[in-house]
Amino acid sequence: MDFRINIGDKLDLQKIEKRLSVNPERESPVYVSQVLDEAENGDMLVAMPVTEGRVIPLNVGDEYNVTFYTKAGLLNCRMLVSGRYKKEMLFLLALQQLTDLKKIQRREYFRLNCRNQLKYRILDDNERDEIERGRPSTANIKDDDWKNGIMLDLSGGGIRFVSAFREEKDSMLQVRFEYVMGDDSSVVYAYATLLRSERNENNTSIYDHRIKFYRMDRNLRENIIRYIFETQRKMRLKESGME
Repeated sequence: MDFRINIGDKLDLQKIEKRLSVNPERESPVYVSQVLDEAENGDMLVAMPVTEGRVIPLNVGDEYNVTFYTKAGLLNCRMLVSGRYKKEMLFLLALQQLTDLKKIQRREYFRLNCRNQLKYRILDDNERDEIERGRPSTANIKDDDWKNGIMLDLSGGGIRFVSAFREEKDSMLQVRFEYVMGDDSSVVYAYATLLRSERNENNTSIYDHRIKFYRMDRNLRENIIRYIFETQRKMRLKESGME
């Protein structure tokens, strides 16, 4: 196991689809796991992903794009599911590394931890079709269509937030939130795909959601990234007593 990865590090697994019938516009599910040990043959042993309290037994032979959250930063590689095991009450997954670990440098992966108000609405099939054709319309949106949420982190690629509602994975939604940079405030409207919706482990009355922005305007994405950097810079200055 690479020296930069330690027992207890979190990781995300996203399946690499090889079937020609798979819709390229639809995101594969992202599963969360944790590094547990190293096998004698060098394979990595991780916890079997759990969703909604149910163990997800990933298939042996499938390949995954794996991102590790380490002290050295975000590391990424391709891995093969080489085995599945049960040790006492623990379900384990063996992963064989297929490619070299690369440090992720893309700016959209920098995340800003926050507690900001957010509103979102789930799109019906007709509106989703119009958006996929590049013809979005907001003519018939009513105030009652929006649900309340709390943003937990923001990046140039997406958002993690909580709400009182469980939503269907792979749904398309529109989010609305405000951010302030300097003396200017901006309201963002963005479309996104729902990657995960799970009951919160600490508060069972709310649900955790992770979304990925869908076809976001490049200028808007750059503005969000700029806001994240500026906010992080101010936080560091405040912590160091320089502000």
